[in-house]
Amino acid sequence: MKFRLPRGGSVLSAACFLFILLITFFAGVFGSAGAKVDAGLCYYFLVRDCESTTAGAVSGESYAAGGAGYLWEEEGAVVLACYFEEADATFVAHTMSERGVFVRVIERRTEPFPLRDGKERARIEANARTLDSCARLLYDTANGLERLDFGQEEARARLLGVAKTLTGLAEDNGEGAFGLWNAELLQEARRARELSEDLLFPKDVRYLEVALAFSVLNAGEYFA
Repeated sequence: MKFRLPRGGSVLSAACFLFILLITFFAGVFGSAGAKVDAGLCYYFLVRDCESTTAGAVSGESYAAGGAGYLWEEEGAVVLACYFEEADATFVAHTMSERGVFVRVIERRTEPFPLRDGKERARIEANARTLDSCARLLYDTANGLERLDFGQEEARARLLGVAKTLTGLAEDNGEGAFGLWNAELLQEARRARELSEDLLFPKDVRYLEVALAFSVLNAGEYFA
């Protein structure tokens, strides 16, 4: 494409014209490179605090009592469950506290993170939302098992569905920037398949749900 300076214009006009071209060029280059991923998702974790020396014991106790038993080292806590509505999490926390089990609710939202190549932003956000949908399905599955709303076969079918979805995502993403992220997806898919091969307990399904939620929250680490 050829650009022509305005004829008969002053030097000032020519300078302004070139300045506008430069601004347009750099806005296109850095606008794409500086794109940010923002899935806009939020989770409410029900946790028990623990010291590093008691983490194993608290995790084991929580798991034995029906919780996920997911160790959250950063917070010095063990995650019992993950909720998608604050009211649900606070209600359970209040109920457990009345029974003498001290727990608290930690809210975590996905934080926007920059990308070197903004072209992948939409795909990464779509991946995060898909994992969120899988986590919600697992939440319903764990509750359904606990309330005996459905049996082992239906719960197993749901876990295999999650495994298939995560594997399909990794295949569609391809390699390149998605290498580390795909490895995480395949690891969680393998865990879902392994769970489905044995007798399913709500706490095991909750553990996988929590793991998926943390994958969403930590997505920026896979694309740094």
